[in-house]
Amino acid sequence: MDSLLRSCESFGLNLPHNLQITDFTELRRENENMDYLKFTRRMIEHFKQQHGHRFTCFVLDSLGAIYSLTTIDEKMRKKMFGFFDFLRSQNLNVFIITERNIGTHAELQGNEGFLADAIFSLGLDRRNGTLVRTLQVEKMRHARHSMEKQAIEVGPQGPVILGPLFD
Repeated sequence: MDSLLRSCESFGLNLPHNLQITDFTELRRENENMDYLKFTRRMIEHFKQQHGHRFTCFVLDSLGAIYSLTTIDEKMRKKMFGFFDFLRSQNLNVFIITERNIGTHAELQGNEGFLADAIFSLGLDRRNGTLVRTLQVEKMRHARHSMEKQAIEVGPQGPVILGPLFD
């Protein structure tokens, strides 16, 4: 959790005072056999019950971490479909972070890209001998959007989109 907080600080992101962070690493030390999707679902239900419409955003960092703690099989794929369906039903803005190799689809086990309403890709691009951070909207259901890579820079006030990269 300290690493996450340091990263946010280095990016100039001011985290809200009412942010709840749950670290699965700590939970794993307490219970090796935990069902992390079930735990996350119950946690979301608890916060929805406790905070109602004021609970508006959920971020999972990362989906790969969940997979590394579980067995991947057909049963897990069905549970993942049910988990995404549950998230949609909660009227939340949901961000699920995944890692991937450059040039591959944003899918870890075959269905996440299909289930997601939007896919944002953060990356690096070499321009004129300099590495440039980039943001690209690869998919956004029900919305017209540019698919051009956008240059981003981390300034004193946080990330700033500078504009499209051109070849």
